[in-house]
Amino acid sequence: MATNLLFITTDQQRWDSLPCYGLRFMRTPALDRLASEGLVFETCIVPAPLCVPCRAAILSGQYPSTTGVLGNSHWLSGAVPTWPALFSAAGRRTAAVGKMHFNPWDDLGGFQERIIAEDKRHTYLPDDHVKFLQAHGLERPHPTANPGYFETLGAPVTPRPKRFHIDAFIGDQAADWVARNARRPFALWVSFAGPHDPYDPPEEMAGLYDDAPIPAPVGAPEELIHKPPAQRHRGKNSLHNSMYRIDPSQATPEHYRRWRAHYYANITLIDEGIGKILAALESARVLDETLIVFTSDHGDALGDHGLPYKGFFYDSMVHVPLILRGPGVPTGQRCASLVGALDLIPLFYRACGLEPPDTLQGEDLSALLRDPAASIRQAVFSENLGRAMVQTDRYKYAHYSDGSAELYDLRADPHEIANLTGDPRHAETERHLRGLLLEHGLRNHAFQAQAVSRPQHPLRVALEEDYRRQRETADRE
Repeated sequence: MATNLLFITTDQQRWDSLPCYGLRFMRTPALDRLASEGLVFETCIVPAPLCVPCRAAILSGQYPSTTGVLGNSHWLSGAVPTWPALFSAAGRRTAAVGKMHFNPWDDLGGFQERIIAEDKRHTYLPDDHVKFLQAHGLERPHPTANPGYFETLGAPVTPRPKRFHIDAFIGDQAADWVARNARRPFALWVSFAGPHDPYDPPEEMAGLYDDAPIPAPVGAPEELIHKPPAQRHRGKNSLHNSMYRIDPSQATPEHYRRWRAHYYANITLIDEGIGKILAALESARVLDETLIVFTSDHGDALGDHGLPYKGFFYDSMVHVPLILRGPGVPTGQRCASLVGALDLIPLFYRACGLEPPDTLQGEDLSALLRDPAASIRQAVFSENLGRAMVQTDRYKYAHYSDGSAELYDLRADPHEIANLTGDPRHAETERHLRGLLLEHGLRNHAFQAQAVSRPQHPLRVALEEDYRRQRETADRE
C-alpha cells in the first residue's frame, strides 16, 4: 500500500503528445521515466471534455450529470463528498498546488492548503503566482499583450525568463512543498495550467520544436456539414470573449503548426517541473512509497476537424494520457483496456487506506494493476451540457439535445471522419449505443437522489420500527 498520493494533472493535454504514446521527438525525460518505471494506459477517457465539469467529477468521483456541474460556470454542492475533504478529515496531510478551477477561486476545496496559480487568462485574480511576480517587480499581463498573440491566433511567447512562467512556478512550488511535507503521509494534487491555450512557452523555449516533424491535423472543416450543428461555429464566439479576443475558425495550416509547436514546448516545460517533483521525492526518500498518477482533464483539437480547443467528443478532446507509478504498480507495462478517469478515484481511497464512499461511480483500477490484460468495463461515458457520449472498444456514439448525433467505427475510421448515424447498415449498432447512453442516465438517478434525500420524520421512523417488531412477533407465533 502506498504511504502517499501524488496526483499530477495538466490542463488540456491530448494523449498523443508524449513519446510513450508515439510522439518520439518530444523531450519529456521525467514523464518518460514514469512510463518506463510504471504502467501506461492506452485508452483513458475523461468524464467531460471541459475543465470545470471534469475537475468536479474527479473531486467527487461522480459524472457531471450526477453533480449538475456541466459547464464552467457551475460548481459542486457542499453536500457532495470529495476525496480531499475525506482524506483531510482522516488526518492525512492534503494540499493542492496550481490551477484548480474551484468556485470561489480561492476556496480550499477540502484541502488543508492551497498554493494557487489559477489560469493564464484570468489575470484579474490575485493568486500566489501574481504575488510571486509582484515580489520580483513583474505583473501578469493579459495574454493578448504577449508578443505574437493576434498574428498567431493565440500562440505567443512569454517574454521573460522561464522561472516566471506559470507552469514553472507550479513545478517549483510543488517540489518545495514535497521537500517541506514528505515526513508524514500526504495526498498532493499538482495541477499545471498548461499546455492549455494560449500556447505561450517562455521565449527561450519557443523554438524548441520549430524543425520537428509535427503531425498535421486530421480531418477538415468540410466534414462538419455531416456532423452536429454545434460544431460548425468552430470557436468563432471566442472573438467576443474578453479572455480570448480572436477567431480560431480563421486558422490556417501555418497557425495549426505554430499552435502545436508551442503546445509541445509547454509540455516540455511542465516535464521539467515534474522532474523537480520527482527529485524532491527521492531526496526525501519517499519516491517508492508514493503512488504517482499523471493524467490531464481533457485534450485539445489543435486543428483536428478544423476545430480549436475542446468541448466535443473527438479522440483528441476526450482521450488523455494516463501513467501510474508506485507501490503495487507493475513496471514497464502497458494496459490496453478501456478506462475512464473516474476509475482513478476508488484507487485513490484504497491507496491511502480509506474505504471508498458509496457515492463513487467509477470502477476500481486495482484489478488492472494486478493484471494489465484484464478488463474492468465494456463502455465509458463522457458528458457536456446538452450532449453525451458512449465509447466501446470499437464504436463511439454521441447524442445532442437538438437530436443530432455522431457514430464512428473506431477500427475502420480511427480519425472519426465519417459520421455513420442514419446509415441503415449501422442502425442496430446505433440503437444499441443509444440504449447504453439511456441506461447510463438512468443509473445516475440513484446517485442524484442521494444528494437530495432527506431523513424521515422521527415519529415515522418510530412507527416503522414498531411495525417491524410487530411483524417479527407475529412471524414467531
